[in-house]
Amino acid sequence: MSKRKRFKLITTITLIFTFLLTNIKVFAIEINSTAEKAYLNYHSLIDGRVKPIGHDRYYTNDLTACYCLNVGAESPTGQDYTEQMTNDPGLETIIYWGYPAKDGSQFGLTKDQYRYATQLAIWAYEREAGINRGIDRTRLQDGIEPASKFMPAINFLVEKAKSREMPVFFEVTPNNIVATQEGDYFVSDPIKIKSDYSFDNATVRIKDTSNPELEKDIIVKDMDGNVKTSGYKANESFRVYIPVDAETGNLKVNVKARVDIPAMLSYVTPVSGTQDMAVADLDTNAMERDGIEVSWTGLNGAVQVIKKGDDGSLLTGAKFVLKSTDGTKIAETVSENGKAVFNDIEPAEYIIEEIEAPTGYLIANPVNVTVKLNKVSTVEMTDTQIKGKIQILKIDAETQKPLKGAEFEVKNANGERVETIISGDDGIAETGVLPFANYAIKEIKAPDKYTLNGKEYPVSITKHMETVKLTVANTKKNGSIEIVKKGDDGKLLEGAEFNLEDTNGKVIATQKSNKDGKVLFSDLKEGNYVIKEVNAPKGYNLVNPVNVEVKADEVTKLDLTDKATTGKLLIKKVDVATGKEVPGAKIKVTCTEGLDKGKSFEFTSTDKEQEFTLKAG
Repeated sequence: MSKRKRFKLITTITLIFTFLLTNIKVFAIEINSTAEKAYLNYHSLIDGRVKPIGHDRYYTNDLTACYCLNVGAESPTGQDYTEQMTNDPGLETIIYWGYPAKDGSQFGLTKDQYRYATQLAIWAYEREAGINRGIDRTRLQDGIEPASKFMPAINFLVEKAKSREMPVFFEVTPNNIVATQEGDYFVSDPIKIKSDYSFDNATVRIKDTSNPELEKDIIVKDMDGNVKTSGYKANESFRVYIPVDAETGNLKVNVKARVDIPAMLSYVTPVSGTQDMAVADLDTNAMERDGIEVSWTGLNGAVQVIKKGDDGSLLTGAKFVLKSTDGTKIAETVSENGKAVFNDIEPAEYIIEEIEAPTGYLIANPVNVTVKLNKVSTVEMTDTQIKGKIQILKIDAETQKPLKGAEFEVKNANGERVETIISGDDGIAETGVLPFANYAIKEIKAPDKYTLNGKEYPVSITKHMETVKLTVANTKKNGSIEIVKKGDDGKLLEGAEFNLEDTNGKVIATQKSNKDGKVLFSDLKEGNYVIKEVNAPKGYNLVNPVNVEVKADEVTKLDLTDKATTGKLLIKKVDVATGKEVPGAKIKVTCTEGLDKGKSFEFTSTDKEQEFTLKAG
């Protein structure tokens, strides 16, 4: 090479180097610190004193969290950090698991408390890894908070650093899933979006299906069964639903999310005696997993039976048999919530027979169905609900005669009133048509002059269009007889004794009149009776027996009057000596005992014997 050419080359290189030096600025990070809470105390290895530790929080101008790498050195006060150094893998692991990547809630700590625990874990790890003197985590003591509150987090972070265990940034598992049939769909096992970091923005998309026309019918649901393709959180799972009539095939699932992942940058202090620092910045990373495959094996065909009652309700518990046209049994199934499915059925003509109806329903007629490859053939079978009536015959308990006007309440098993019915002239009360169920019948109003039958009668309607008959008897209400006993002078008489007899002379009861002259025979059945006075009050004669008719729920009243007993008193006034009547003598007669006790009367004697009629006494 000539000297001229060599000179030109050196000149060119010099110019380029000069240009780079004048146009490239050195990248600098300004780091500050503020004094905050030092939650714990530390028993120093240097001076043996126990004092608060870790009161400073470190940050950049944009408030990115920073951490001290030299315990005991001076905190930065706005210095520019420019010289990077290699990250220690253990410290980097702490940043991946510590604050701000995670908020400490798993340990019951606030964000600031977890930031504090992360700083102490860095110092503890540095000592145990031989990086610098750091701190001995066993010498941490209670401060304004108990050490037991922070030690689980500190120990967790140090052990992660020592094992170099990395967090899961973003994974989707499993990668290969076989979907199996569940009702109307092939359904995959749960597919989990795993991460040790929090997010709620994951999206799920179906792509690359073996049958592109099928894609619009494929559904993604969360574990609660909600259709959902976006807004999934970390560690949430989803399932893929493929229509059951799909041919054998597969599809790919794409999952994306934006995840905040920490990036650690370590810096050498620009000022002697000041701390080396680590910057823990969070970078949002677009994460994606594309290789998740869901496959399924198509069915021969299927039959779905929609099972309803004649009121439109979907029925559970109907048992069906699928038979070939020659009567061979192929399969058996039971309906649930109105659906019964026969799966993996070869294409052909079949007969569906209901062999057992749900409780309270009649078996439906058989139906024919055609099964096609990879298709679901749907048939609807309607069962008639068993219905019936309840008929009550209301009778007199003694005569068996029908009674009109009895009112009955019909209640279902839940105690709800279904109907109210009243007996007619023929004693019959009948409900309308009622569905299959258990009922309770109770009389709520008795016929006139009858006692209420308070018994509750259980009745069940179990046979279609059957009238369940029930006979309910009532007893007539009893009547009573009230006697008022008087003398012929109108005086109310006490102590008169009466027998109540039936028409055959049998004594039923005996009563005496009270001071008001009253006698009461109560609780008597309807019919004919005889009232017989057996003992009259002193001074009175017995009354003749009285025939009485007692009616239901009525009081028969009698006024019975006794005549006073009387006698004749003959008085004549005679001369003792001659025995001859002495006229003109005034005589007074006083009753000393009897009905007229204390009463007197006077008369004047004549020449004849005089006669007086007096009450007994």
